[in-house]
Amino acid sequence: MDLEFIIKALDQEEKIELARMLHQDLNVPNINPLPSVMNLNQKLLCPHCGTDAIYGHGTYKGRKRYKCRDCKKTFNEHTGTAISGIKKVDKFEEYMALLVESVTIRKASSTIGVNMKTIFDWRHKLLSSLAPVNSQSFSGIVEGDDKQMKLNNTDSGNLNRNRTAAPGTEKEV
Repeated sequence: MDLEFIIKALDQEEKIELARMLHQDLNVPNINPLPSVMNLNQKLLCPHCGTDAIYGHGTYKGRKRYKCRDCKKTFNEHTGTAISGIKKVDKFEEYMALLVESVTIRKASSTIGVNMKTIFDWRHKLLSSLAPVNSQSFSGIVEGDDKQMKLNNTDSGNLNRNRTAAPGTEKEV
């Protein structure tokens, strides 16, 4: 069955639940309540070296910063996530909803009111955040089906044009 057909058959409440589940599986934090994204019960670790020897280091652009005592690097709660460095976080969330609906970059750009280059960059940020999920390799026997494709070599410049001349029009060189 086609995944797009299944998603279109869902009602609004089921689509919201699907989006919530995708947020969890992609390790993308819920960004609606921006000032407090961190879970207070979760121990904060340095995203660079993994130690818990950190302390508060002020704020930057409205976000609380932390500094690691071991590696001396600073970070915030979004460092290492898909929304790290994104300025228009509210519009990014709108884009994620459109991404679930498989909207093209051009259409998402016009819907949200953001440049196509920005949407393109956001898409690649999300894809790179999925890299750990997609890095699993196959083991054992892997089989694949043949696929036939039409090839067009006109752009390659390596065409073999051994055409024969019409009878009686041969020229000697």
